[in-house]
Amino acid sequence: MKHSFFIIFLSLCFAMPCFSAFAQPIQEAEPNINAQTIESPEISAESAILIDATTGEILYEKNSKNKMYPASITKLMTVLLALENGNLDDTITFSHNAVYSIEPNSAHIAMQEGEQITLRQALYGILLRSANEVSNAVAEYVDGSVTAFAQRMTQRAKELGCETTNFVNANGLFHENHYTSAYDMALIAKELLKQDAYREMMNATYYEIPPTNKQTEIRYLHGQHQMMNKNSIYYYEYTTGGKTGYVTEALNTLVTFAKKGDTELIAVVLKCNGAQHYVDTKALFEYGFANYQTAKVLLAQDYSKTIEVVETYKNKTTSLGNIVVSPKEDVYKTISINSSLSNIDIDVDYPENISAPITAGQEVGTLTVKSGQDIISTVPLLAQTAVAETSPEARLAQEKEDRNRLLKMGGTVLLGVVLASLILFCITRTVGHLKRKKRRKQRALRRRRQRKNNSLY
Repeated sequence: MKHSFFIIFLSLCFAMPCFSAFAQPIQEAEPNINAQTIESPEISAESAILIDATTGEILYEKNSKNKMYPASITKLMTVLLALENGNLDDTITFSHNAVYSIEPNSAHIAMQEGEQITLRQALYGILLRSANEVSNAVAEYVDGSVTAFAQRMTQRAKELGCETTNFVNANGLFHENHYTSAYDMALIAKELLKQDAYREMMNATYYEIPPTNKQTEIRYLHGQHQMMNKNSIYYYEYTTGGKTGYVTEALNTLVTFAKKGDTELIAVVLKCNGAQHYVDTKALFEYGFANYQTAKVLLAQDYSKTIEVVETYKNKTTSLGNIVVSPKEDVYKTISINSSLSNIDIDVDYPENISAPITAGQEVGTLTVKSGQDIISTVPLLAQTAVAETSPEARLAQEKEDRNRLLKMGGTVLLGVVLASLILFCITRTVGHLKRKKRRKQRALRRRRQRKNNSLY
């Protein structure tokens, strides 16, 4: 069944809410009529991209799909896979290979063979100090070897839509077959923001790793991203996190997150000389925030629907109750800083009922958001709870109960028939007896009258 709801029309000066049959009216973005837009920046990076972190829309790009060497921004994928496949409280033990396979004088935090820290501590070591041996240890923790982990990295990149990425290690040290693109790194960074644990870590500029089984001293970790350092000339107040990178072949590389109001952006710049990666990144952010805003189009919680779950067995369909389905996520749209959304329509496609079994998170329909003829987003409707089909044991028990109920019902009916027959028999006999008695009385009366009449003669 498909329902189409006209939700809301908003001009710059006048708003009129419309109400859906099963949802609250959506809120449209307020135009920022005082905002001053700026022109697209001229940057020195060989490759760059700026995207809306929420919608994924590209706001600026320069050679964004060219194959480039990433250096240590590779570690964002390492962190993503660690968070997707690990437990932050797990203990990591450093192998000989993890510690001694890195290049001399490359970034490290002096971990020793056999030393143990938690995954959480390891990730801070990666994010703040770009520790190469720690990246190796995390790879071994997740997949047993750096090689197997690198294969997982590449596969995960493909799943995210990356088009020009191949990883051969977990730390980004140079290898001619270890490459990516600005576009692909933006996709990886966007996915990383979905991890709540990363969002808790990303703002950190300082962290301490306490003494370990091999080290009696505290390790003091200071962040390297200068746009987060308030004492740096490159400090940018809206920066929320990011990752630096450098190898000779790649020069400076940088992935940075920034948020201003409700708009969150991701900037990637590759192959920059000197500190130009900070200058370029700031220019990209200033351009993005001056020209664009992220507008919330739809709140998922406002678009819940109840669907009946049914089950058919031996040509008999029964109801197992109802489930609630809701859109997978809120819907946002990147729009011009001086504009607003208008003529928003919501098309909902879902069945009247659905057959068991149902798993929590199962897609059972779609919700499409349109602005005029343009589709803003199509979001799956997901089941919020699970409903299992009836088990064979439960079916047998139910069939036994049904048979017993039928037997009881049959016995009750039979007893009723017997009682009714008995009552009818009794009534019939009683009526017959009364009729016979009446006839006897009538015959006796006739005989008396006849004798009386005979006596008169």
